[in-house]
Amino acid sequence: MNKKGISPLIATVLILGFTVALAAIIMTWGTDFTKRMQESTEETSTTQITCATDVIFDVKSVCFDTDHYNVVISNDGKEDIEKWRFRIYESETTVDAPDPVTLQIKAFELKTVPVTGDGTHKKIEAIPIIQKGGKDIVCAQNIGSYGDVDGDAIAVCV
Repeated sequence: MNKKGISPLIATVLILGFTVALAAIIMTWGTDFTKRMQESTEETSTTQITCATDVIFDVKSVCFDTDHYNVVISNDGKEDIEKWRFRIYESETTVDAPDPVTLQIKAFELKTVPVTGDGTHKKIEAIPIIQKGGKDIVCAQNIGSYGDVDGDAIAVCV
């Protein structure tokens, strides 16, 4: 039988070529992956720092008026708050989350935000949404609240 094979020199050159090509592919992918992760981490940390230092607000008062709650909020921070997300509690286990309310409260401004409700709720939580780079950023760590789930329902406006 006549068996022919690849000479050891050619086999070594092929293995080296394959290894170099594979290394180049992995390096290209790794560089892009690292760059994307760095940008994502930088963006996330910047928004978290902004939410922690520049978004400061206080829910001053809440009362019920016909078909909505009037939530008086003062923006005491440097950042304009563009929208609001609310959670309204009837009890510890019964929570409603109405659609976000688009009402800008500029820095150092006081406004009344209308929140849809039926007058049976005892506690309201406000979560601010700011805009950075055209994106809505929910500052979930900044929650302002009014009322108590163990107390009476929110009072009617007078």
